Amino acid sequence: MKNRTVLLYMMFVFLSNFSTILYFLTVYLEFVGLSMVAISSMMVAYQVSKFILEVPTGYIADRFGRKTSGLVGVVGMLGYYAALLFIRSPLLLIGAFALKGFAVACVSGSIEAIYIDSVSQDQLVRLNVVERFVFYASYAISACVGGFISSVGAYLIGLSADIIAMVLALVVVVCIPEMRRGDTTATPERGISPKMIGAAIARNGILRSAFIMDCSQAFAFVALEDFFSLLLAGRGMNAVASGVTIAVQLLASASMGLIVPSVIAHVDKGRFARICGIVRLSLTALFLIPFTPVYLLPVFYVLQTVAYSLFAPIKYSIFQNAVDSSMRCSLISVQSQMVAVGAILFYLFNAALSSIAGIRVILLVALGISSLVYIPALFRLTSQRP
Repeated sequence: MKNRTVLLYMMFVFLSNFSTILYFLTVYLEFVGLSMVAISSMMVAYQVSKFILEVPTGYIADRFGRKTSGLVGVVGMLGYYAALLFIRSPLLLIGAFALKGFAVACVSGSIEAIYIDSVSQDQLVRLNVVERFVFYASYAISACVGGFISSVGAYLIGLSADIIAMVLALVVVVCIPEMRRGDTTATPERGISPKMIGAAIARNGILRSAFIMDCSQAFAFVALEDFFSLLLAGRGMNAVASGVTIAVQLLASASMGLIVPSVIAHVDKGRFARICGIVRLSLTALFLIPFTPVYLLPVFYVLQTVAYSLFAPIKYSIFQNAVDSSMRCSLISVQSQMVAVGAILFYLFNAALSSIAGIRVILLVALGISSLVYIPALFRLTSQRP
């Protein structure tokens, strides 16, 4: 990676995704005495905030500077971690989760857009695989460390480490070069409007299919990640086992993802992505079925993420190639907004059914509903051309 921007971006991906508390957040919030109602309210506050602010922050980044938007987002994440470390009031923590939504919305697409504009389109699949490897490696290391921290209740140490990682991410963002507005590749950003963004989506079937996939996938998988540790604890697995499972799952996914460029050179990319997408849904169902033996849960969880890592670079490259560079931040923000919509819909769905069913059964039903929308969108996405 001779390109300095690419190298700095990969460092940013690693540092900004390093979070020992991420997979054990619900466990930590219960540990400090918060009720499940309060925890759910915080999750909703985060998703609603991100949903409301995704497009406005992407629009601002395209108009006034992607790097500035990224810097504001990283500072906001520092504020969120500090709140987790020092605040115990449920109301104030709800505000902290709303701040996290704002911060994620600012970061979403901004630094990524700088990176994408610095490389050629034919490099995207290969670099997307590298990015996924760095992303998974960061999650794996922090999940493994987080498992040990959770097992001994040393959450303050973990949160302190997360804050240090975010400070380093802030330094990296400062060092990332951004093209000046006078550059010919940057000038199309002038005059962009929400109406133009809507028109771009309306006339592009690839974008519509990608957004539908993101929303339907989030309906089942965002909560799966949020409640993953509690799901395993409910089947008798401790925090260390959960952390190691997550680490193995992420590293295996990252390693398998490295074979994507060589695989797609010899197979039909669309067909390969469709098969992997359907296999992932099937493996996730096996993980959620109450009658699955406990010793097989880590196996199915690892395999479903491996399946996702195999086709995710293809999906992202199709999406990125279909995006107008002048609207990149805004359209990536819309993509993130669709994820927020899916998560909000699930939490409303969960609230309606929580009195009659457990979280595992609710997630299984949500996965079935999600599949009815996700699979047709996956076929449309992989069958179309820009």
